[in-house]
Amino acid sequence: MHMIGFNLARALKVMLTVVIAAGCITMAANAQTVYNNGTGTNSGYYYSLYSSGGSATMTFPDAGQYPGNYAITWSGVNDVVGGKGWQTGSAQTIGYNVGYANGYNNISIYGWTTNPLVEYYICEFGSVANGTYKGSVSSDGHNYSTYEHTQYNQPSIEGTQTFNQYLDNWGGASIGSNGTVTTSNHFNHWKNIGMNMGAFNYQILGTESYGGRSGSVNATVW
Repeated sequence: MHMIGFNLARALKVMLTVVIAAGCITMAANAQTVYNNGTGTNSGYYYSLYSSGGSATMTFPDAGQYPGNYAITWSGVNDVVGGKGWQTGSAQTIGYNVGYANGYNNISIYGWTTNPLVEYYICEFGSVANGTYKGSVSSDGHNYSTYEHTQYNQPSIEGTQTFNQYLDNWGGASIGSNGTVTTSNHFNHWKNIGMNMGAFNYQILGTESYGGRSGSVNATVW
């Protein structure tokens, strides 16, 4: 009986050690910190952070409970865009919640395609109204204005390139409320008006700020 009790206690101790170790691994994974520029994975989601000028830091404070969660703080940036999502992304329905945000220019479903090289935004907070007005599309109960803009010799996922931006601008989402973006509605609309996309490269709930601004965001995507 004493031997059985000893073995049981030993087994429980081993199990507890494994559980604690696993918890520490999870905590360590969720405690990643990314400074200024970086890509990778966290809690099963792809993340990307790009910045130029100033400083930017990305962390994942609630990723243990909400795997798609991220936080970014930035100061005096020329440009910063970062967030969490998928590599490569797809024509999928995306949910999000922005818990708090300040100092941003836009928070959008953001991504890139290749062949052709395209940078795209579906704007939920702020504004991406820029370039040539191409019409509008209704999706998820909102009306988005569509713009196309050419970037000449600018940074891209393929280095310095000339490429098109596809921009659907709404910007009326509310802090703290769940939102939905049916991306296929936007992608089909762009195709129908001759704004062709290529192969998906990555797709995130991206927060962007530029023009020397400082601010912070905490957001979750699923």
